Amino acid sequence: RDGILEDPALRAFVLTNLEQLRAKDVSDAESQSLLKWKIHWDGIVNELDRIAGFDVHDQSMDSNLEGLEEQQQQSSQYTYDGDVFFIHGGASRFVRSSHLPTITSYFPNHMLTTIRGVGHWVHAEAPDDTIALLKRYLDR
Repeated sequence: RDGILEDPALRAFVLTNLEQLRAKDVSDAESQSLLKWKIHWDGIVNELDRIAGFDVHDQSMDSNLEGLEEQQQQSSQYTYDGDVFFIHGGASRFVRSSHLPTITSYFPNHMLTTIRGVGHWVHAEAPDDTIALLKRYLDR
């Protein structure tokens, strides 16, 4: 259908969540190809309002830190104090230096690293670099 996932990179990313299974039919002479989603769609659908409703107060993220103190107080109920590892694509605009105070307010024990020259999907654009960074992080 036209208009559905026209972006080849996005389409390829979505399809990484699709798994092909083989099931023998009763005659055992041919097999039927079955497709199954790897991700838990029911969980996503059941929690979609909660996921979509999460607001990180974008206006304070991009307005030279105005209102940061208020944002940090509001975000404290959502703070995760465990270790978090962000791998940022250097060519992506999704994580900017102006976002670091917001990231820190939600994830005070985060580590952020950048792979230069790749976009938002670092794992697809630079899989070897991504795996090496993850191994180094997990082995620390």
